[in-house]
Amino acid sequence: MRLTEKQIRQSLTNMGERYAPLTINRLTEQTSLLGGCQVDVVIDFSIQNGPSFKAVVEIKTVATPQNILMGARQLASYVANDKEPNKVPLLVAPYIGTKQAKILEEKGISWLDLSGNMSIRVSNRIYIERTGKPNCFPDTAPIKKIFQGTSSLVSRALLLQPEGFSSLYEMVDFINARNAKITLSTVSKVVKKLDEELLINRSKSLISVADPEKLLERLAQDYKSSTERKAGQTYRYAADKPDAMFVAFNERLSIDYVACGLYAAQIKNLAVTDKITIFVRSMESVNKAAIRNQIQITPDAEFGNVSITEAKDPGVWFNSDIKLRSAVVDDIELYLEMIADTPRGPKIAEQLKRRILRKGGIDGQQTD
Repeated sequence: MRLTEKQIRQSLTNMGERYAPLTINRLTEQTSLLGGCQVDVVIDFSIQNGPSFKAVVEIKTVATPQNILMGARQLASYVANDKEPNKVPLLVAPYIGTKQAKILEEKGISWLDLSGNMSIRVSNRIYIERTGKPNCFPDTAPIKKIFQGTSSLVSRALLLQPEGFSSLYEMVDFINARNAKITLSTVSKVVKKLDEELLINRSKSLISVADPEKLLERLAQDYKSSTERKAGQTYRYAADKPDAMFVAFNERLSIDYVACGLYAAQIKNLAVTDKITIFVRSMESVNKAAIRNQIQITPDAEFGNVSITEAKDPGVWFNSDIKLRSAVVDDIELYLEMIADTPRGPKIAEQLKRRILRKGGIDGQQTD
């Protein structure tokens, strides 16, 4: 449950010893400054056996980077227009993460959260910093799963077309034309959250990525940590003529597949491997074809040279490079796979990262 401003104010009045040596002597709600500005709270603080100071407080119930930046600007405006000098601008939220804390530091704004973290600076008289305590209010986390599953396709599309999109409709069409299916509603919600996270630039006529490298990093973080993105069980087979298997997939059986892992890296001239690794949409179709001898593969869990995994994740199939007799995951998907594939993968991922950030992507494979 998300805390209201009233609940946050009540928590401040009951802060007790949590923020020692900082104590609250007086808290005034919804007050006007001498400059005429209406502020959430003004607090008279003191340090045990030390100096006291007065803070102008802006409360944020949800600490998205965008909300924090707006709050910091509002506080700076309050202080600049206040005819009573020496008030400290202070932002309060249920939890302030590392990124948000950095924004406030850059703007010269002190902050305090209800999870027990704070950074208070009063000219050269007082400096208190206490960080590292976990978020006690996880329900207030502003962004969830937009870098996983279908939602992740929005970030991938922004990386593929860094010059941006003129509308949400254009983005929907771009994604759906690349072997995926997404709705306008999903794109709208994800874009809103990316905007709140300051990861995109958004105006009335353009939506574009603000920092491609940072956006790619966020995709990688969620790829590695996601528990929902687990692929199905992998089956190993021995195949004397893998090319014949692919011909059967394409021409007779209509089995959707894409090369992945180091095998995909080999196709893209980034690695060498003697193993074939592919994703398929339906493992049942492959097993039926094998039983009927429609494809010449033999189960071999120990020495098999072909590994086949069922994959439902839309990121696997999005923007894949599908040709008459071959199909391979796109550079962004392969980059994410390689990040998690040690020990060889990270070096290949670095090459892919440079390629992705340099070119933005052109329908699957990108060439130097």
